[in-house]
Amino acid sequence: MTFQTWLAFAAASCIVLAIPGPTALIIMRHAAGGERNRVARVIVGAVLGDAVALTICNLGLGALLATSTGIVTILKAAAAAYLIGLGLKSLFGRMPATEQARPRGGRPFLGAFLVTALNPKGIAFFCVLLPQFVDGSAPILPQLAVLQATFCVLSLMAALVWALASMSLHRAVVHGPGGRLLQRVSGVVLICTGIAQVSGRAA
Repeated sequence: MTFQTWLAFAAASCIVLAIPGPTALIIMRHAAGGERNRVARVIVGAVLGDAVALTICNLGLGALLATSTGIVTILKAAAAAYLIGLGLKSLFGRMPATEQARPRGGRPFLGAFLVTALNPKGIAFFCVLLPQFVDGSAPILPQLAVLQATFCVLSLMAALVWALASMSLHRAVVHGPGGRLLQRVSGVVLICTGIAQVSGRAA
């Protein structure tokens, strides 16, 4: 794999990561709370989810998921349920008044990890994207390892950008009437994304 090929892959990955999907919405939802430890867990979960999805693809399980309707349906339903649950919590829950009032625990990490790692469309996308940048005349596994590491680093950078953008926006409006509106809008977007996920229209 040449440097130009790697650079093309990095550029394509940046374009993909710049498009907000279910993982970006989860990161922004939790980042709006402003609790750094919680945001860090969500970001780690998302990046590890990407790593697992890429590993599944590299091991050849992506083809199995692409042909198994039952497995795909279960994964879509699980991801959609989590997204809709977050949306309902944002839509009808109270805005936290203090840092201590925000929920804690390992669920943010687990939710971000599962939605990212078990997204069948994400796995199918990786299985289509990665072979385009692999040189068949050279050893395959080292090339896949480089591409996977590259995407995970870029995924981390994208997650940080989404989190910082959400935290900045939340700080700008949280003390005014826009705070509750922002929370409701994010709830509606999460619910719509969950519905699109289970109906097969989400990316």
